Amino acid sequence: MRAAMKTDETATPDPLAGLSASTLAGSDWRYVLQRAMVPGAPLVIATHGSDRDVAGLLTGLGLEGRVSVLAPLFPAQIDGQDTSDDYKFLVGNGTDYTALMDDILAEAIGQLGTAPRCIWLFGFSGGAQFAQRYALFRAEHLDGVLLAAPGGVTLLRDDVEWWPGLAGAEAAVGTKPQLARLALLRTALFVGSEDQSKGVVNRGPGTRYGSVHAGLAGETRIDKAQALHDSLAALGAPVTLAFIQGAGHQLAPCTEAAAQTMRDWLDQD
Repeated sequence: MRAAMKTDETATPDPLAGLSASTLAGSDWRYVLQRAMVPGAPLVIATHGSDRDVAGLLTGLGLEGRVSVLAPLFPAQIDGQDTSDDYKFLVGNGTDYTALMDDILAEAIGQLGTAPRCIWLFGFSGGAQFAQRYALFRAEHLDGVLLAAPGGVTLLRDDVEWWPGLAGAEAAVGTKPQLARLALLRTALFVGSEDQSKGVVNRGPGTRYGSVHAGLAGETRIDKAQALHDSLAALGAPVTLAFIQGAGHQLAPCTEAAAQTMRDWLDQD
């Protein structure tokens, strides 16, 4: 379900200002599609963090035109409501972000005219939370996932309630996790070696999206990336974890590392 909405673009600068944005048919949801130089090239879904730096994603992940990049915008406010974190958890304020992403992806592929030969999903920070969880439920539609510096992760544990774990995930999101397909999905994790702030996201009981298990994966983004790596590895997924030396919580070093990984994937494929 898409929420009818009116975004507040007066309180803060529009993240899509100066970019060639499209609006999803029948809605107010917007995205940017940066086309590759050749038809059928891989398509990278690029998901922003809380900074909503869409331009930085397009600049960092375009691979000199070797891939198309699809960057949806998930607004921080809708109809005066704070929706800044909703997309990270796939459901919020009447919006099903899994279905919304499906619709944006389908429309973008239609605009490309030629189906991409593969689809990769990238997320930075809060966008990595969205990307990890979207991949949980849509792994069959993806060929690779790149997750950079997530502030929270979902471990593949049935004994822990959603969102820190998978218990109740189907009821919360409205669709079943695709663990068998996820186990086959090529996944690359990145985090800066200096991204060591503790308690970066406080989602304890009593807060929005709070959970008694919010700290299960550790205190820092390094801890969380390592815990997610170990959880995916235990599932049997082909997952890697890279520490970006000297980098803190910054988009540009993460897109640079992800871009190199995608170049390697292009060469391997």
